[in-house]
Amino acid sequence: MKKIIFLWILSMTFLMSQSANFDSNIDISSSIDTIQVKIGQEIKFNIDIYSKNKYNIRFDENPNFIPFEVLKSYPSDTVIESSNISKKYSLINFEPGEYWIPPQKIYFNQSIKFSDSLRVIINDVEVDTIKQNLFDIKPIIPVKRNYQKLINSLIIGFLILTLIYIILRFRLFNKKKSSLDEMKSLYQIAIDKLGDLDNLAPNSQIEFKEYYTILIDIFRDYLESQVKIPAMESTSRELIVRINMLKDSGNYDFELKQINELESLFTKSDLIKFAKSLPTKNDINIDILTIKDFIDSTEKIYNEKYKIPDEEEVPDEERSVLDNLKMFLKYSFLITSTSIIICIVIFGYYPVRDTILLNPTKQLLSKDWYTSQYGSPPVELKTPNILARVNDSIENNKFEMGNFEDSFFLSLDFKDIIQSENPANIDNLKNELINQFQNLGSKNILVKDDQFSIKSGDIGLRFYGSLDIEKNNDLIRSNFTSVILPYDKKTITLTIVYRDNDRYADKIESKILESFDIIKEL
Repeated sequence: MKKIIFLWILSMTFLMSQSANFDSNIDISSSIDTIQVKIGQEIKFNIDIYSKNKYNIRFDENPNFIPFEVLKSYPSDTVIESSNISKKYSLINFEPGEYWIPPQKIYFNQSIKFSDSLRVIINDVEVDTIKQNLFDIKPIIPVKRNYQKLINSLIIGFLILTLIYIILRFRLFNKKKSSLDEMKSLYQIAIDKLGDLDNLAPNSQIEFKEYYTILIDIFRDYLESQVKIPAMESTSRELIVRINMLKDSGNYDFELKQINELESLFTKSDLIKFAKSLPTKNDINIDILTIKDFIDSTEKIYNEKYKIPDEEEVPDEERSVLDNLKMFLKYSFLITSTSIIICIVIFGYYPVRDTILLNPTKQLLSKDWYTSQYGSPPVELKTPNILARVNDSIENNKFEMGNFEDSFFLSLDFKDIIQSENPANIDNLKNELINQFQNLGSKNILVKDDQFSIKSGDIGLRFYGSLDIEKNNDLIRSNFTSVILPYDKKTITLTIVYRDNDRYADKIESKILESFDIIKEL
């Protein structure tokens, strides 16, 4: 039993000696380069580890430094064939107050240890309002009126009025067409029924009886509706008498031959219905033609009596869908072209044309602009679009609007000055700018230089000229302007590139350069 206890104690001692949690020879120390910093000032945080025993030492891949932000995590510095290791972080905080850098996890094989927490004081920036210079209130700056919204409103208004007019025009046209259809519907219905009847081919006695009954009823129905006589209630003999009375009264000048043919047709119809007489195919065709001719004559007399124009005199009735579409396009073109001409007379040709064609630089100039600050030291700039951050590091910050191949491109670059580099001069800055353009695919670069003064009074260098941008195997001639402010620790570069002969780009450029300023005091 004693041996078992001894072996158990020995094994536990061995396991504990292999775990970092029980290793007293591990020394972890944390340090910072300063305990008090200003807002936005960088803090160097170090973790140093010393161990007599060898461990696989690792740091947390996603360290938690809240409320601090990690600017950079430096690679671990390890001494070969030992467990001595050093890890460095670059931290920053933008809120004043007293904070603690939280303990960090350190992995020793499968065990975890923590570094010490350290206190850091973030001091606010003092602003002395007494020592600052006082300036007069800036006068009101006259601004040119922007007609872009007015032009858009007028064009939309004209299009709405055009649509309303076309809708009303077609409604009136359809009403007119419907009224004409109602006036001629009795005749048209009768003719359509005769056409349908002519397509039938009766063979038996019953079918012939039904055929002639329908034929006479078509005639009776038309005559009663159009001439206003009780044709449906009259016998064949009575109906002939009434037709003769209409002729004798002078209201309807029917031909005597037509009345006789109609009377013969009624007699034949009665024989077919009651005496079971069978007509020939030729008889059927003649009988249908007799009814149709009488209806045509009645319709003609009716139209002349009430002065109704003939069908040929009303071409609108027969308009097809294609004709309606042509009329729609015609009126639309006339109204739209008139609206455009009026706008051109008021506002000019190019503003109206570029508004309709959605010229990109015209849209940039006409939209609401934004005043924003970028980088450190903060640069104030007024632009049609907010600049997007494309590169953000301690050494280099860069902001851009658009792409280099766009019709208008803007970039704002902040670059640290390394003391070992050659001092900045015109030739070095010019060559650096040319190399940047060449790396972006530019050719035939022509550069001029002069001085440029920003709103704060600082004087920098301005490089301007022309270049060719290669796009889809074509060379696009463009202009550029680059303003460089070479300070002791930072170089600020504002670059603008736009198409040659662009009517609006130079106005955008002037407006941006006029707003270019360095904010030196909070």
